[in-house]
Amino acid sequence: SALFTKTSRIKQIMRSASKFKRITLTARDVMKPMIALLFLNIIVLSVWTALDPMQYKTIVMGKDRFDRPEETYGMCNSRDSYIYVATLGVINFGTAFYTLMQAYQARNISTELSESIYIFRVLY
Repeated sequence: SALFTKTSRIKQIMRSASKFKRITLTARDVMKPMIALLFLNIIVLSVWTALDPMQYKTIVMGKDRFDRPEETYGMCNSRDSYIYVATLGVINFGTAFYTLMQAYQARNISTELSESIYIFRVLY
């Protein structure tokens, strides 16, 4: 979300400059999308924890000659985890894809104003 807000800010500045308009972006304006994405993630994770909590399951892989567990394997899982993982994936990968599109659109801005070419390389 930090890359998203950075590229969004540069794009807003360049869009207003092309219209010969002066804008002022405050820290609050830049933080709004980041906070929104953070809260979306928190909401999905909270709903997941409340409705379908993780359960720890231990599987015995091997036993010794006295029938004691010698090797175990443990993991957490939940019944409907794919729904929550898919929702988180749509939110976060969607944001990354949109950031990639913004970085691509801002690729011709001089490097004094933007590092979008580097952001594009990192995401691509």
